[in-house]
Amino acid sequence: MEKLGLWFKKCVYAVLFCGALPLLLWLWSKETAAIISLPVPDLPYIGLFLVLLGTGLIFSAMWGLWFKGKGLPMNAYPPKFYVKTGAYRLFRHPIYIGAIVVCVGLSLYFRSASGLWLVSPLFCILITMYVLGFEREVMEQHFSESIQAHQPLFSLPDNTTRTLQLSQKWGILIVVFGSWLLIYECFIYFGIPKDAFFSEITVDSRIPLIESSVIFYNLLYPMAIILPFILKNHQQGRAFVLDSFVGMAVIFYCYLTIPAVLNYQAVSSDHFFAKWILWGRAVDGETGSLPSFHVFWALICYRYYKLQFSAWKLPLAVLTFLTIVSCLTTKNHTLLDVVTGILAYLLTIYRQPIYLRLLKGCERISNSWREWHFGRVRIINHGFYAAIGGFCGFMIMGYFLPEQLWVLYAIGIAGFVGAGLWAQLVEGSHLLLRPFGYYGSVIGVAVVIGAIALFSDIQVWYLTAIAALAASPIQFWGRFRCLVQGCCHGKPTEIAGICFHHPKSRVNKLAGWKGVNLYPTQFYSIAANFFTFFILWRFVTLEMPLSFITGMYLILNGAFRFVEESLRGEPQTPYFLGMRVYQWLALLSIVAGMFCTMSPSGTLAYGSLNLTLWLNGSIYFCIILFAYGIDFPKSNVRFSRLTQE
Repeated sequence: MEKLGLWFKKCVYAVLFCGALPLLLWLWSKETAAIISLPVPDLPYIGLFLVLLGTGLIFSAMWGLWFKGKGLPMNAYPPKFYVKTGAYRLFRHPIYIGAIVVCVGLSLYFRSASGLWLVSPLFCILITMYVLGFEREVMEQHFSESIQAHQPLFSLPDNTTRTLQLSQKWGILIVVFGSWLLIYECFIYFGIPKDAFFSEITVDSRIPLIESSVIFYNLLYPMAIILPFILKNHQQGRAFVLDSFVGMAVIFYCYLTIPAVLNYQAVSSDHFFAKWILWGRAVDGETGSLPSFHVFWALICYRYYKLQFSAWKLPLAVLTFLTIVSCLTTKNHTLLDVVTGILAYLLTIYRQPIYLRLLKGCERISNSWREWHFGRVRIINHGFYAAIGGFCGFMIMGYFLPEQLWVLYAIGIAGFVGAGLWAQLVEGSHLLLRPFGYYGSVIGVAVVIGAIALFSDIQVWYLTAIAALAASPIQFWGRFRCLVQGCCHGKPTEIAGICFHHPKSRVNKLAGWKGVNLYPTQFYSIAANFFTFFILWRFVTLEMPLSFITGMYLILNGAFRFVEESLRGEPQTPYFLGMRVYQWLALLSIVAGMFCTMSPSGTLAYGSLNLTLWLNGSIYFCIILFAYGIDFPKSNVRFSRLTQE
């Protein structure tokens, strides 16, 4: 009977991943075709080749798992033996990579803009989320030592001083610059967006055009291509790959959220150098300029060439300086492009000390509990963080709906009432009489929005879109409250984290982990909501449909939340079918978001921030402060106490 049950579970797993998921992606692509209007290259044969390549990679990996691993390609039911040969000699996750390649190939073959620019990138993100939030933990439980020893060709080198082989250097070149070129050219191919602005400032017009400086500008290309081959050991290769991908993440995020473009200055000369500049512009474009990748790669080259040829430090520094200046004197970049390119480099190189500084700040906040008593009433300082978030959310919704203040109050109050009722079902106890749960707020807001739309002339998608925009700053500030209160905390870890020492913290009261180094899950959520907000705001400036904004919030929030929940360590969190219940809700959020993006709707209308809105925002600040930061510690009445004594 037990074997029959296991067989049934495996069948369900196979149907979901091999049947339901591809159908869902196809439906998603089909129903969002009218929304995504970006161009698609006419490359059907390349698309067909990618489909065949991806399919071959998938079946090759499955064959290896069946015959070498003695099992099926199911991470929930891993094979008996870890496989390192065949497709796994090239990639750590060849089945997933093959699936992404097939998705891109089909989109190219059928010239589906939504498939290529919406479904494929998000499919890649969701696969990464699934690996980080579930599969990695399962695989480490079964094959911890084998995973550490596995070093595929296209993978991050380990942190050792072993000599870097020529094949590995080629792998680094292909992975780093292949990924960069592909994504960069996508931004160039998109063309100038409708919400674009020129990055040129007054100073740029005073910088002369020096055509011969294109020599230094173009010298960067061979230097960058050669760079992987001068690296000596795995440690250097690892550092270069990490620096490159962190820098790409920073700069591509800026391209996604800041629609700055170049206003190319005309080059009228017939000189060879002038033609060289024009040729470069012909294969490049006005987009993808701020921050400047040219500046970033020039500084990266200097960093690693200097490491190998320390005696040539000064000439390398001069060459790097001339390369950066050439970005201005060829008029291929503006001063803002160059400055932000330098900032992107500094942020990349000093990411670890910056990150540790941020964690130290979070740790100080997590141990900053303060409370003030006025008779039977207690005010706790963490309530002010929630109140700031509530104020920001109220103002954002009010900006788009300035004449309907009652709607803002109704949505806002429904949010924290729903959060309170939800948490009573999941976490409520004699110790926690007034906890709050995120998914309860989502349900509460959804119910009230439905009622408002039913009994008024306000579109339901308009309300969901402004609520989605408000949600990220509300959660951003709300996580600071979590730090002080000690809720939503991580599980113990050996990597950089935060320690909770205050006796009132839930980490100490409920989990018993006083002074233990924990995953900084609250900080992860703060960062996720920060980045999500500006992506959503870009959708507003692009005049994307209301339902699309709503759906993208649910997808991005669900993806980030799925990974975050895998690192959480709250003892009161229930499990269901091998995962935390909140991970299942995160998956449900993603699927709901997909269906939201398929629905037709209008666009947001810009409003204003008038004095009445500011005053009501202040009133709402006080309401949230009372709900999240004021309680009656001596009472045992339900909802009376925020925390245990």
